[in-house]
Amino acid sequence: MINIKKHKFVLPTVLILLFVFEYLVSQTLKSFGDEYISLASNYGFFTQLNFDAGFDNGGSYGVELTSGPISALGGVVGWILTKNLLIARFFNFLWVFLLQIVLIYIVKKYYEINLKNYLLLSSLLFVIIPWQFGTLYMLGEVPSTIIFFYSILLFPKNRNFSIILFSISIIYGKLILAIMFLVFYISYVLINQQFRNIHLDIFYFSIPLFLWLFFVFLFYEKGNIFEYVQNLFEFNVLNNRSVGIKDSPLSFIDYINSFRSSEVVNWNIADILRILISPLLFNVILLTSKNKVSNELSRLFIPVLFSTTVHYLWFWLMSPTKWIRYSQHFVMVGIMLILFLLSTEGIKLNEKINSFGIVIYLSLFLNSSLLIILTIFFALYYLYKNSNLSNDLIVNLITISFILNLINGIYETQNKTIYKFEFNYCEEQLDTKLCWEEYKNQ
Repeated sequence: MINIKKHKFVLPTVLILLFVFEYLVSQTLKSFGDEYISLASNYGFFTQLNFDAGFDNGGSYGVELTSGPISALGGVVGWILTKNLLIARFFNFLWVFLLQIVLIYIVKKYYEINLKNYLLLSSLLFVIIPWQFGTLYMLGEVPSTIIFFYSILLFPKNRNFSIILFSISIIYGKLILAIMFLVFYISYVLINQQFRNIHLDIFYFSIPLFLWLFFVFLFYEKGNIFEYVQNLFEFNVLNNRSVGIKDSPLSFIDYINSFRSSEVVNWNIADILRILISPLLFNVILLTSKNKVSNELSRLFIPVLFSTTVHYLWFWLMSPTKWIRYSQHFVMVGIMLILFLLSTEGIKLNEKINSFGIVIYLSLFLNSSLLIILTIFFALYYLYKNSNLSNDLIVNLITISFILNLINGIYETQNKTIYKFEFNYCEEQLDTKLCWEEYKNQ
């Protein structure tokens, strides 16, 4: 098998293929209401601090705006420079990609990681996550989860900075991450008996929060800060049909009926494996790997397991809609942690069952049945020949599979419809009814 470490051309080649893939995919995406709302509201935020998507979207800092500023920074830059939606989409991918690179270099200050392996695997992450084109649509799930994950890694190393990042991922990203954060934080504090730091954690978490509330104080059109918080809770929790508080199933029959009316009925078997089965396999891998890492890193495992499992259970048991992009939070944290462990020096995940489980877990996110079969076959072959799979062997096998997956993705875009967007009203002003009509009718 090719040794990825010895070939300097691999990473640059993968990045070129990845950028080509993302730009091609941006051309195959039709108009989507949430994209317009995110671009319009964040354009207002970054140009005038006016977080407003225009007509019928709640006004400035309206609680209906659920993707915060970190979701569309790149898209806003692309739109300002070109007034071209496809370039704005691609720029948004570049923003999220660069965000992850910066966080990787920050984390490297605290962990001994094989940088080349980790940059390579983390770049390929964008091709394998479910509903990966959310970054092109300028939605908040992917960038907020990236920040959330690296906040987890930084928590035992630089706690104050980590708490600020947690807050940013929630307040300026996706509020739904608040549940995962609370479960992670409470679990970590209780398990490690670290009660003395709670007051400082609250202080650092409040810095991004109070800045946002200051903007609300200045611009919110439907009341004061207290009314904003009340409206936010009512819209995003009590009355949000995806949360399921009002419509959560009370019996098995209710659950079956809810399941039939959810997005799941439109999924294929690959989606089911990724969203239903892979998180369970991740939990097993996490528990069996706990004794193979440093004590400091192992302290994160149970809080991460609790955090992702709570979100997983909410998604499958309570959420009536089960929109696949709402699964990205717990699925991405799982993938990213496995890739991090594979790239960390000194961690040997080479026990037969454990290493084979990692290969199966990651292969579930390939977009070709043939690739999945071949990846598992080669893993079994090397297990038979060597009795275990070393970290390097897993990285090589998974990297080759991911690269082939990327090439296959590029090929598949050739058979998809290409959308061309031409604007007149939107070039003049985004947050108008005329722009919305122009956007949705293309």
